[in-house]
Amino acid sequence: MYQLRHIWRRFAEGVAAISFAVLFSAFILQVVSRYVFNSPIAWTLELCAISYVWVVFWTCGILVSERQQIVFDVIYNWFKPGPRRWLAIFNTACLGLVFLAALPGVVDYILYLGRRRTMLLHIRMDLVYSCFAIFLIAVVVGAAIRIRRLLGNEWQKTL
Repeated sequence: MYQLRHIWRRFAEGVAAISFAVLFSAFILQVVSRYVFNSPIAWTLELCAISYVWVVFWTCGILVSERQQIVFDVIYNWFKPGPRRWLAIFNTACLGLVFLAALPGVVDYILYLGRRRTMLLHIRMDLVYSCFAIFLIAVVVGAAIRIRRLLGNEWQKTL
């Protein structure tokens, strides 16, 4: 199981790195073409936008753990570890359920976007925004895993 998780993590990091490399390359190409050759290229802006969407949702959903997210936890830290555990279970369950409830509508809309294409690169819009469905699924799975850990014997490591 550990090896499968390691392979998945390496794959996810590779997708994020490729997305960021595409974003950075398109940005540099746009800057050089605009300011060095005085001939801006329009498609690089679209490629930057698409790769930015993928970098943000893919990385945030799959690679960044909940403990690495920016949180507002002033009230959360007032509680002692026992009640904090149940508050964490409640918060995580609410988040997971809301994202799970949103998933069918999001998938339906993404499938609807398959009829449209981007203006310059003519990439199907469902491919562009499919990373959002992946993000939602990753958050739901992550919430289930966190709840399982919080209900386990070593729950204090999860807080």
